[in-house]
Amino acid sequence: MRKPASANRIGLTLALALILSPNAILARMVTDQTGRTVNVPDHPRRLISIAPSVTETLYALGLGNLLVGDTDYCDYPPQAKSVPHVGGMLNPNLEKIVALKPDLVLGTDEANRRETADQLEHLGIPLYGVTAHSVDGTIKSLEDLGHILDWDERTQTIVAGLRARVAAVDHRVKGQPRLKVLFVVWYRPLITAGSQTFISNVIQRAGGISISDDMKTEWPHMGLEDVLSRAPDVILFPKTEDFAPGVDEFQKLPGWRDLAAVKNHRIYLVSETIMRPSPRLIDSLEELARVLHPEK
Repeated sequence: MRKPASANRIGLTLALALILSPNAILARMVTDQTGRTVNVPDHPRRLISIAPSVTETLYALGLGNLLVGDTDYCDYPPQAKSVPHVGGMLNPNLEKIVALKPDLVLGTDEANRRETADQLEHLGIPLYGVTAHSVDGTIKSLEDLGHILDWDERTQTIVAGLRARVAAVDHRVKGQPRLKVLFVVWYRPLITAGSQTFISNVIQRAGGISISDDMKTEWPHMGLEDVLSRAPDVILFPKTEDFAPGVDEFQKLPGWRDLAAVKNHRIYLVSETIMRPSPRLIDSLEELARVLHPEK
């Protein structure tokens, strides 16, 4: 069966872009954090990020100037918005990626699909993946990226600062009673964070216990009856532009108004930084520690 003419044109465009690509010849075979073997250039200088958390990490490392492409969802820091976009996280535009002639594409196991990595490998473009399912894992992924990108000295300084802040939180909450926490990703239907997510780990490190820690899926749905039986002491919502209704309105909503956390006014909006495993996740850790265990 012959391919449509449009498909042939796209294939030719991809092939020509690969031939003309200035990718570094010198490379090394490494195993990324997802377990894949990747042929990484020795000195990558043209990067594409297909995960917002990776984009944030690159800027935090002082390597934002190496970004030649990122996703439609990369919005922090603000300058990330002006980088050429290659589409979404699950289905990035391969033709756009090839046209930008990257030395290396960076992604995560949570935001991206394995198929994307395989497709890029077939096109001769390496994708290095990191994982970050906890506070420590987030710092480790930053450290790993710094090493892969020949930026060890600067990275180690940043890592040391982040670990010192985490240790300070550990000290702050040590010996404190652990409050039961419901984190609301979305409220209708009610979606929360499962035990394998970095959000759940942030809650634990901040001195709380997520009431959904026994749920194995990453983003489980819960019924209000189940929430009532688990009786959270504190309810947290991410402070995002599209979240509604306001916190005060939950005191009027059927089911919600019966929760002790709502009756006791222990319902809080927290920074959206908790939604991404980037260096700003440590900001969220410090914020949650203050919410759960305010200084007297």
